[in-house]
Amino acid sequence: MNKREAAAFLFTIAKEIQESFASPVIFFTRKDYAEHVFDVFKNIRKALLENTSPAAIVDIVFAFHMEWLHAVKEIENFKERVKDTPRDVVLKAITFTIECVQQRHFCIRKYIEKIQTSMTKDEYTLIQTDLSIIKELQDIVATSLTEKYHYINSLTDYADYYTRINDEIEELLYWLDKLNDNLAVEFCKIVNFNVPLRPYDLTKTLQDIIEEVATDPTPEAQRIAEIVHVTGQVLSSKMRLSSINELEIAKIVEKIKALEKRIHRLQSQHSSALMALKHKTSFLEERLQSLQNIKKTIYKMKHKEDGDNLTETENQNEPKDMHIFSHLLPHSDRCRLVDKLLQLWKSAMIESNNESVISILSVAHSNEMFTDENGHFTVDKYGRKIYRKPGDDQLYQLNEHNKLVLLQDDGKVVYFYDACGRYYISDARKRIYKDHDGASEYMLTQTGYLVKVLEEKDGVQYFYDWLGRYYIRKEDGRHIYTEENSPDEYEQDGLGNLVKIHQEPFIYEPCPLEPMTMKENEYIKQEVGQALKKCIAQVVLTQPMDPVAYLADCLTQYSKNIKEREQLIKKENEREELSRLLHLNTPKEVSIKCSSSGENIDDNFLNYGYYS
Repeated sequence: MNKREAAAFLFTIAKEIQESFASPVIFFTRKDYAEHVFDVFKNIRKALLENTSPAAIVDIVFAFHMEWLHAVKEIENFKERVKDTPRDVVLKAITFTIECVQQRHFCIRKYIEKIQTSMTKDEYTLIQTDLSIIKELQDIVATSLTEKYHYINSLTDYADYYTRINDEIEELLYWLDKLNDNLAVEFCKIVNFNVPLRPYDLTKTLQDIIEEVATDPTPEAQRIAEIVHVTGQVLSSKMRLSSINELEIAKIVEKIKALEKRIHRLQSQHSSALMALKHKTSFLEERLQSLQNIKKTIYKMKHKEDGDNLTETENQNEPKDMHIFSHLLPHSDRCRLVDKLLQLWKSAMIESNNESVISILSVAHSNEMFTDENGHFTVDKYGRKIYRKPGDDQLYQLNEHNKLVLLQDDGKVVYFYDACGRYYISDARKRIYKDHDGASEYMLTQTGYLVKVLEEKDGVQYFYDWLGRYYIRKEDGRHIYTEENSPDEYEQDGLGNLVKIHQEPFIYEPCPLEPMTMKENEYIKQEVGQALKKCIAQVVLTQPMDPVAYLADCLTQYSKNIKEREQLIKKENEREELSRLLHLNTPKEVSIKCSSSGENIDDNFLNYGYYS
């Protein structure tokens, strides 16, 4: 189990804590059985994170099986002496149960806070939703237990009192069975096995024990078999408190509506919070779908007319609706059930002498030959039909089209076929569909679509998630996102956004101390800079109604004045030349007076025109 899977497993733990609130049971033995289940989940998560040996995992599995066996025996012992038990003991047990309910929420909250650093911000936000639901369920269960306290305390008729206590004890036993059923089903999903182990394999073990009990002609055995096959009693725990499921559904629908309003408000903003809210909404919608499936299953099971339909429906139900443990069996048969289950777990996790799981499940040994419409076949240790053709040493199996194809196990994985195609079981206990060697890998979604999760191209493995296509860089293990046939690469910024990765870092040089000047700028500065400076200053001082036209007139007048000055200077030079010639040809007593032309020159070249 990697860190990502460990974080996802926290949602499973929170969901199972919610399941423990499915019924307001009373802990008559003053022992919190839900706390033990919570500890088992924590232990298995820690063991898988630390890559503990299979033997250690087997020990954890053994422990919770034995705990169920001892717990049922303790409760039965209390049931036998209930008439000798003072009412005060029962009332104190209810008070103890209320304290346990409150402690359960406190423990899961502290556990999440302790490992918060290993979770992403989005995961922590989502888990808070589960914690809020757990808190609300805790309050409801505490209220129900308080009502039970007052009701039991008010009973005056001893017959009614003992009947009610026996009903509550039976409710506790059903609740305990269901809690351990869920625990076993989750173990099937997360534990790596040498051979596939499905919840149905565990359920079949219970069915075999029940069938053996039913063959016993003794009245007690027949009575037990009849009780086990009565649908209403098997599902009484679920039916009695279906209102709690209704409440959780209502709460989730309310939260989804609130999130949709927030998403609508943030729709126009490019905020990272928008993506987190969408993920939170998706998670709640999945939980809502799960609760609605439970409602449909309960309705179908409640309206069954006979036991044959029960078996057929259970095969179609979700794994969470399967029964693995049953307190209704006699103690000796419960011990036998646990013994067979432990053998099954051990054989699946620890390979010993290549013993077939099928043989443990009382199915024919793999050496035995069978015949059907497709030919002769044997059953291998994975439960597959392996066919042989006459005069052919090749092995075959049926594909999704019910046609014989060559057995293509590659030594690393074992391939199966279903209606969607060829698949193998991953380490995470998921079905991974792969059509042929080198093909892309797909997973089946809850909506029935196959989505790509892995492809290999040019020796590089590309994975897919909600952000897109990525590969894992070997140097540092970073997830690098890239589109097909595109050189650009991206990386997640931790807020749900993809940012582009540049091959070369940006290096900014400091600005030069001297201003950057082009030749054109030098030309403009030398030729028209003085004119612009003077004319713009005149515009600022005058502030006319039309500054642009005024500036144009100023520049035109400026140009005209320059030309007139040049003509005046030229004429003055001619006068001076003429005066010099006259001085040379005139006697000294005769004086020549010349006009001072410089007095008539406008130095600013602006006063030759009038501006209105």
